[in-house]
Amino acid sequence: MNIDNILTSLHLKSWITYSLVLLCCILLGLLLRWILFSIIKFSNRRKPTVLKAQLFKHLKAPAKFLLPILFIYSSLSLLELDSFWHKIIESLIIINLSWILIALLNASEEVVKEKFMVNGSHKTKDRKVLTQLRFLKSLSIVIIFTLAIAAILWNIPGVRKLGTTILTSAGVIGIIAGVAAQKSIANLITGFQIAFTQPIKIDDEVVIEDEFGTVEDITLTYVVIKTWDQRRLVLPLNYFNDHSFVNWTFNSTELIGSVFLYVDYTFPVSVLRTKLMDILKEHPLWNKKTGELLVTKSNEKAMELRATFSAKNASDTWTMRCDIREQLIDFIQEKHPASLPKIREMEVFKI
Repeated sequence: MNIDNILTSLHLKSWITYSLVLLCCILLGLLLRWILFSIIKFSNRRKPTVLKAQLFKHLKAPAKFLLPILFIYSSLSLLELDSFWHKIIESLIIINLSWILIALLNASEEVVKEKFMVNGSHKTKDRKVLTQLRFLKSLSIVIIFTLAIAAILWNIPGVRKLGTTILTSAGVIGIIAGVAAQKSIANLITGFQIAFTQPIKIDDEVVIEDEFGTVEDITLTYVVIKTWDQRRLVLPLNYFNDHSFVNWTFNSTELIGSVFLYVDYTFPVSVLRTKLMDILKEHPLWNKKTGELLVTKSNEKAMELRATFSAKNASDTWTMRCDIREQLIDFIQEKHPASLPKIREMEVFKI
């Protein structure tokens, strides 16, 4: 028995041919991908843009598989493989194309975010657009995922026949699914309300359940609040329909902070007012819009002084409150210690 007979009996010739063709397709696909991404990378180095950078970042992984799979699919007619393998490759193409569509959505979102960003933050009207964009992106991903699964299943003859049977009982299944998915549907409707009426937006600073934080993400089912100590508060979307909450940046990120001090009636208020303005002028976080000191209350023991000032956001306002409180207290202690609040006692002698 010669070598040709051995190879024929073991079907090795076919497998060697298949392996060589597959290897060539994979190498050709990877080579073409490397050329395309090298061009994008070179172009981005010469003239950097956010679009090129995001395309390179998000498409790098899915493109690694798409071109080899497409070359393999185009060579199937030469290999004379069973239809089973055709269905497998077609399913892989559907999965990869879905992956690329999702990657393009993510890249588009990053490009829009970068376009609207000014000095490391977003304006209120821009955050409205970003919130709607985030919700629509999440909804689009669900639609892409659903259509991809449907296309893969429809590509399988057995499942396609089963689909005809299932359609006859679609009414009953629809009722069961509707009852089971009531909360999910309610969340989806709430998501539309939040995206377009916008009681909260991406990067809003809110107080929820006595927790201060920033809206980090809004998905189809929940909202992520990033607290000041880096924890994450995760709340279902319908929470914002059923509960009240404080949104500090609903119309504008700028806030006015206040510090309350209590001093004796002998204290010279005008001196502290001058000191406050000196502190504000030197403070890097003051936005120069509001700065004043007022006597807001008095009783038999002391006067209440309120220092107010403005900053560009809640975080800066909090920092300024702490700084200014400390500096004003230090000033009173050093310059006017006798004017700290005191209780006066008077001796009464009976005759």
